[in-house]
Amino acid sequence: MHYIRIKVLCHAQPKRLALPGKPYTGEWSFMVSMRLKLSRRGLIALITLLLAGFAGLLWQLAPQSYALWGSYGGLTLALLLLLGRYLQQLEHEVLALNLQADSLRDQSFNLAANSEILGELKPLANALNDMSAELMRQRATLYQRELLLDTVLQTSPSALILTDEGGRVLLSNPAARHLLCQGRKFDGSLLSKVLADWPELLQACQRAQQGLIHLGDAQSVWHLSVSPFRLNQRQHWLYQLKPMTREFKQEEVKAWKKLIRVIGHELNNSLAPMSSLAFSGARLLSQSSVVETPDNQQLVQIFAHIGERCQQLNGFLQGYLNFAKLPPPVPSLVNFPKLINALQNQYEFELLGDLPQHAWYLDGAQLTQLLLNLLKNAQEAGASGSGTTLKLQEFPQQLVLELQDDGGGVSAEVLQHALVPFYTTKVQGSGIGLTLCSDIMESHGGSLQLLNQPPGLLVRLIFPRITDTTPS
Repeated sequence: MHYIRIKVLCHAQPKRLALPGKPYTGEWSFMVSMRLKLSRRGLIALITLLLAGFAGLLWQLAPQSYALWGSYGGLTLALLLLLGRYLQQLEHEVLALNLQADSLRDQSFNLAANSEILGELKPLANALNDMSAELMRQRATLYQRELLLDTVLQTSPSALILTDEGGRVLLSNPAARHLLCQGRKFDGSLLSKVLADWPELLQACQRAQQGLIHLGDAQSVWHLSVSPFRLNQRQHWLYQLKPMTREFKQEEVKAWKKLIRVIGHELNNSLAPMSSLAFSGARLLSQSSVVETPDNQQLVQIFAHIGERCQQLNGFLQGYLNFAKLPPPVPSLVNFPKLINALQNQYEFELLGDLPQHAWYLDGAQLTQLLLNLLKNAQEAGASGSGTTLKLQEFPQQLVLELQDDGGGVSAEVLQHALVPFYTTKVQGSGIGLTLCSDIMESHGGSLQLLNQPPGLLVRLIFPRITDTTPS
């Protein structure tokens, strides 16, 4: 169907004309617009009628001029044929553009009009092609952004929950599912039911109270942020729980190390002269001629005891200072057979499975110290050599070491505070053994896990793969 618009413009200048309530405006004009919907055949019929009207006018002017009539007839026939062919070609072009427009409406941007049949409407076809290419680029960009956003959501360590205005969960990422529902999906459920076992978190979410919150135990720290926004003219809420446990532990260890360095410096300043005075006093008494008297003998024992206690206190202090001055790891290729032999020379244990076959870069000295501390703890907990096992497992991006003993495990309270600096249940313990182990793991970018697993305690060490062997 083709459309023809006929505009008729009429101008008039009335002598005196004013609209009611409006002043006289002088010259005025009006336009009559007519829109005729004509098919190709109708348009040809209309032109035929117009030519017939001109023929009638010509008959009135020259009824006997046969040459003129012949020329007019031939011209009319040629005009009709040309017009019909032109309209048929135009109809084909419109049909091709309609097909392309239908493909755009169906969001299929790879279909274009046949350029071989385009003529008058080719500029319009080019414009449609440019628009299709732009829409295709925009859709590809949008798809890549959606893919990137989905990847970020799925791999983010932060727990993300999106709810509607009624508090129903619309979206949750794996971190949220593992934190709140042990990995089970809860999309479509009410947030209040999901958080029924987490009253502190539920209260904070209902009040939109942002800040730090403890989940599970006192050592697990999370930061809650609540962001309201409108989507499709409806209110939505985005809840984000960011893990802060590692950061808090790192800051806590830094504070303890700073305190240890300050106290250690002051104690060293006192221990050194005390030890020197005790040694000098004992030496002077040994050179005295009256050393055999009971009082002098007792004084010699006192000096010896003071010197011995100073040495013990100095050794105890050096352990803390070593923890406070732990150097950054220097990764190097680990020789696992040599490592196992060095450990078995000092402690008895069973090696399960095969040693890693791929190259792993870790600080050898710190790794050895770490495993020696753990084997010592197992032995002091009453574990037997045959019941203590070490297993090394390698994965594409991480190395996992599991040390299992048969010492009976520990209580829930001890397990909760085992990695806290200076916490110990031993009479002569310093409370820095496991803290030092945790600090070594943190410096390697890994993690240390303590689990009660019959018949004793399981210590799991997870090291990430290091590609850059420069010191961190």
